[in-house]
Amino acid sequence: MNVSNFSQKVLFKTWIISLLIFYHFTGFGQEILPPEPYGGNRLLKEFIREEMIYPDIALQHKTEGTVVLSFIVTSIGEVRNTEVVQRVSDALDREAIRIFKKILWYPATEIGIPIDYKYSFEIKFDIDKYLKLVKKRGYEHYAFPYEPVDTSEVVYKMLDVDQTPRPVYDSKNFNFSSFIANNLEYPEAAFKQNISGVVQLHFVVEPSGRISNIVVEKALGGGCTEEAIRVIKLVKWNPGILDGMAVRTFMCTDITFNIAKHTVEGVIPNPGQIH
Repeated sequence: MNVSNFSQKVLFKTWIISLLIFYHFTGFGQEILPPEPYGGNRLLKEFIREEMIYPDIALQHKTEGTVVLSFIVTSIGEVRNTEVVQRVSDALDREAIRIFKKILWYPATEIGIPIDYKYSFEIKFDIDKYLKLVKKRGYEHYAFPYEPVDTSEVVYKMLDVDQTPRPVYDSKNFNFSSFIANNLEYPEAAFKQNISGVVQLHFVVEPSGRISNIVVEKALGGGCTEEAIRVIKLVKWNPGILDGMAVRTFMCTDITFNIAKHTVEGVIPNPGQIH
C-alpha cells in the first residue's frame, strides 16, 4: 500500500472519530433544561413556607408525608394535566394542590427552544417543622384584606383590573418611596464597589396581600438585588380588585440605589407605563 494513501486514510479516520466525539460532547451541552419556577427555587421555598396552612384535621391526626405532583409545563409556560402521583391524605393533597396552583413556571428548553415538558414537584408536610414555622412567621392562618376572593388562580395584568394593588403602611407619613428609604440599607459590598443603578422586580400580589413569584427583570450587583427583594417582601398590600373580587395581580417596581447621594428609593410604575 502506498504510504501516502495509508497516511491519508489514517488522518481521515482520525478526523471522523474526532468529529463524532465533538458532536457527542456538544450534544451533552445542548441537553434539555427542565422547567423553572418564577424567581428560582430559593424564593419558591420561601413562598411555600409563607403560604402553607397545615389542615386542622391533619394536625389532629398527626398526618405527615410528602405529596408528589405530576404536571406538564407547555412551551408557553402554561401548566396542564396536574395530578397527584403520591398521596398522603385528602386534606394534605388539597393543600399541596392549592399551593402548587399559585406557582408560575418558565417552560423547559431544548437547544434554547421552549418545549412541552412533563415534570414533577413535591411538597413536604412535617408537623414539628410547621409549628416552628408558625412561631417564626407569626401566624397560623392569614386574613384576607378584601372579600370575596377569586379562587381561579388567574393572574391579571394591572391594566385589566378595576383597582390596582396598593401598599399599606403602618404610618400615614409613608409612601412607597419613603417606606423603601426607611427599610432598605445600601449594601456594604455595593458601597465599596461604587455600584449605583436600578433593580427592577416583577411579582404577583396575592388576594391575601402577600407577594409571590418574584422575578428579577433587571439586576444590580454588590448585594443590591438581594436587598431589594428582602425589602419588597416587607411591603403589605391591598389586593387588586376585579368585578368586586380580590384577584391575583402582576405588579412591578423599580428600586434605585444612588451612591452619589447615598440614597435609595422606590417607584411603582402606573399601569400605563407597564408594557
